[in-house]
Amino acid sequence: MKLVLIVLIPLVAMPLLVAEGQTGDSLGDEMAKLHVHTVLLVPSQAIDEFPVWSPNSRFLGANIQGKWFKFDTTKVQLREATWHGQRIGAVRSKPDLEPMTSEEAAKWAKLGQHGDSEVKARSGVKAEMKHDELSSSLVISHGSRSSVIWKSDLENCGALSLSPNGSYLAYICETNGVLVMDVEQVHQNAEPAQQSAR
Repeated sequence: MKLVLIVLIPLVAMPLLVAEGQTGDSLGDEMAKLHVHTVLLVPSQAIDEFPVWSPNSRFLGANIQGKWFKFDTTKVQLREATWHGQRIGAVRSKPDLEPMTSEEAAKWAKLGQHGDSEVKARSGVKAEMKHDELSSSLVISHGSRSSVIWKSDLENCGALSLSPNGSYLAYICETNGVLVMDVEQVHQNAEPAQQSAR
C-alpha cells in the first residue's frame, strides 16, 4: 500500500504545480480564440509617446499621462468588441498595468523598431499608417501586394511599434488607446484590397 501512495502522490501533485505555474493564455492564443487579428490592449485617451516592447516581446510599455506602465501579454484575457465596423478583441477588464521607469522604457525603445507612420519587419512585411485629413488607414504590404486593413473615421492613429520578434504591431489611436495587431496573421489572410506596382 505504501508503494501505491508514493506513486500516486507525485501524479496528484504534478497537475497542481503546473496549474500554479501557468500565467494564462498568450496574446496570440487569445486572439486565435476570438478569430481576430487586432486587439485593444490599453484603453486610454491619455497615451503619450509611442508604445515600447520588452526585448522578449512579452511586455508592452505605454506612457499614460506622463507615467510609464507595462502590460504582461501572457496574462491577457480578451472579449469580442467592434471598432470602426471591424471585429476586434479588447481586454475583459481594466488592464493590470505595472509601473515601469522611464529608463527601462528608454532601454526598450532603443531595441525596438518604431515609426510615426511606417515600420518594416524582418520578414519584409511593411506596415504603414496613412492619413487623409482627420482619418487614418493601416496598410500592410509585402513586395507589390498591398492591403488596406482598416480605415478610421475622424480618428488619428500612428506611433507604430513592432515587437522584437516581429509578430505584433502596436500603435496608438487617440480616442481609443493602444491597439496591437498580429502582423503575420494579417499578411497571410489579407485579400489585396489595393494593389500597387513597385
